[in-house]
Amino acid sequence: MKYAGYFIHMAFVFWAAVLLASAVSAQARPKAEAGACQDPNVQIDVRPNAGGPPTVISVGLRMVDLIEINDVKQTLTGDFAVLLTWTDARLSQLQGCKIALDKVWSPSLAFVNSGRLITSRPREVSIGPGGQTRYLQRYYGALASYHSLRDFPFDQQRIVVSLFPIDSPEDKVRLVVDETFTGRRDLLNISDWEIQAVNGVIGRKKLYAFDSFHSFYDFEITARRITNYYVWKVILPICLIVAMSWCVFWIAPTQSGTQIGLSATSMLTLIAFIFATTNMVPALSYFTRLDRFIVGSTIMVFLAMLQSVLTSYMVASDNKGVSFRLDRVCRVAFPLAFAVFTVVVLFG
Repeated sequence: MKYAGYFIHMAFVFWAAVLLASAVSAQARPKAEAGACQDPNVQIDVRPNAGGPPTVISVGLRMVDLIEINDVKQTLTGDFAVLLTWTDARLSQLQGCKIALDKVWSPSLAFVNSGRLITSRPREVSIGPGGQTRYLQRYYGALASYHSLRDFPFDQQRIVVSLFPIDSPEDKVRLVVDETFTGRRDLLNISDWEIQAVNGVIGRKKLYAFDSFHSFYDFEITARRITNYYVWKVILPICLIVAMSWCVFWIAPTQSGTQIGLSATSMLTLIAFIFATTNMVPALSYFTRLDRFIVGSTIMVFLAMLQSVLTSYMVASDNKGVSFRLDRVCRVAFPLAFAVFTVVVLFG
C-alpha cells in the first residue's frame, strides 16, 4: 500500500502531460495552416505567363436541372454548374488552400445570353499541385434562348448557352472543353420537352465593341418538343369544329335558317377558340405551323358558311336540284381537301 500513492501520482502526471501536449498541438496547427494559406501576393490584373502564349482555360458546364423553356418570353430557366480550371504557377506554394476569387487572377467568364442568374457557392478557388486552380460555381435563373418557332408545335430546337472571357481576347486567353465535366443530369424537371443531347463546343467570335476576337464556349442543348398536349388540346378541337361546319351539307337547302345558323355558330366557336390559344407563342413576324393550320381551318369553315348561303339562294331562285347536287359534292370535297391540307401543313 505504501507504493499506491506513488503510482497514482505518476499516472496523474502522465495524463496531465498528454492533455497539455494535445492542447499545444491543437493551437499550433491552425496557426501553421493559416500562415500557409495567406492571401497570395500576385497582381490580379496580370494573367499567368503574361507575354507568353495564351493562358489555357478548361471550361466545363453541367446542366444540373432544366425547369422551363418559355416560348412566349424566349427564355430557358435552369440550374447550371460551371467548372473553370487553369494553371497559375505563382500560386504553387498555396497547394491545398482555398483563396477568395478576388485575390487571384481569373478569366472573368461571362454568359452571353442575357438574363438574371443567382450563384449559390462561395466565390473561391481551390489550389492544386503546381498552381492548378479550380473555380466551381453554380448558377440558377433564366437565360435568353433565341429559338425559332416556325415549326411550332412540331419543332426541334438547338439552344446555345455561351460563355466567353469578356476582358481577354483570344491571344491572351484560349478556352478548351472539359469533357469530363460537360454534360447533364439524367433526371430533369422539364416535362414538355425531350432533351436529346448536350455538347460543349469551342468557337471564336469578334466582339465589335472591343474590336477583337474572343474564344467562346458554347453549351449546345438539342431538345424536341413533346407534342401530345397540342395535338389533343388544340389541333383535335379545331378539327372537330371544322367537321361540325360540314353538317350543313346534310341539311336540306330548303332549311336555310338552320344551315346558316349552324355555319355561323361554327365560325364563332372557332374564333373564340383561337383567342383562347393566342398566348401560346409571342407575337411573331412569321407564321408557325400551328398558325397556318388555324388560318386554313378558319377559311374552310368560312367556305362552308358561304356554301350554305349559296344553296339557300339557289333554293330561292328555283334551283333546288343544283343546290342538292352541290351539297352531295361538298360532302366529299370538303373532308378530302381538309385532310390533304392538314397533312401538308402539319407534317409536310
